[in-house]
Amino acid sequence: MDYKTLSAILGHYSVAFTMDTYVHSMDEHKRNEMNKMDDMFGVQYSISVENQPYPVLCTIIADGCIAHVPDFPKIAVHTPTLDAALLEVKQQIQKVLHQYKYPPIPTRQEQIDVPDNSVLVLVKAG
Repeated sequence: MDYKTLSAILGHYSVAFTMDTYVHSMDEHKRNEMNKMDDMFGVQYSISVENQPYPVLCTIIADGCIAHVPDFPKIAVHTPTLDAALLEVKQQIQKVLHQYKYPPIPTRQEQIDVPDNSVLVLVKAG
């Protein structure tokens, strides 16, 4: 479906609003486009994630804390405390980052829906 039609169906006042709300640039697409620029201009572009914090959603439950990292779907921990969850998540992020040639760019916190019973914490892996 084209963006203008989708915007009209959703009742949005502009296509730009629809695009800003629902369309997110994916890391792989960014890299592909940067590779095209490299081919075209002979300049190599890169996306650095060094020292950028990754968002972590933490939910306090009766027997502790569940934490997961939206940018790394396989990282999810269940620990007795929030502190323990954040420490475990940080260690897992560090481990996973070493496995990526091109690690994912951290999702901006305003793009993450935080449930009522959860908090969003930014964790620097470096």
